[in-house]
Amino acid sequence: MRLLPLVLLLAAQGASWATTLTFNEFGPAPLINVNGFHTQGVTFSFAPGQASYNQSIGTAGNALLSVDPVLSGPTSGVLTLTFDYSSTLLQFDILLLSISTIDDHGPNGPAYSVLLSNGLSFDGGTTPQLSNGYSEGAFAYSGAPFSVATISFFSGTDVSGLDVTDFGVDNLTYVTPEPASFFGLGGGLLALGMIKRRRLGGDR
Repeated sequence: MRLLPLVLLLAAQGASWATTLTFNEFGPAPLINVNGFHTQGVTFSFAPGQASYNQSIGTAGNALLSVDPVLSGPTSGVLTLTFDYSSTLLQFDILLLSISTIDDHGPNGPAYSVLLSNGLSFDGGTTPQLSNGYSEGAFAYSGAPFSVATISFFSGTDVSGLDVTDFGVDNLTYVTPEPASFFGLGGGLLALGMIKRRRLGGDR
């Protein structure tokens, strides 16, 4: 019966969905302290110091990947993302307040490090844009599921002799189960039960 594969397909659709936070979901003001802040399936933690969910740091003309507002704070702190459900995807754009390249390794780096709760860790680098102001990069992971991601930042002196004191994170993307999918699965199973009952009824 052709209806059966269709019902299964409808039940499976929406089992997960990609969410992207651009950090303008609540407007540019007032600033939101991210420590303990929860939205769209993720809880933020930051220490020491304070990072803001919707901070404007002057990306216009200084960055290609990020657009104000962004999540921003001091590079001396560590940002932790705790997801309500395990994710198999993590992507974000990152800015460091530097006019120099910050390597993904070596004495001038890494620009940032990502540690996932599944045991995997990654180092990344950033490069300055043509208009300078910020050194920028992008992180992308897809693979084994994880529930916590910890991001630390380069907090030292770049090759130009300037202290790298601030970071920005934008376009945070992750995949988690969609709550509505559980209803969709239940609906699909209910439909299968009704089909079976009708079949049994027709055989009598």
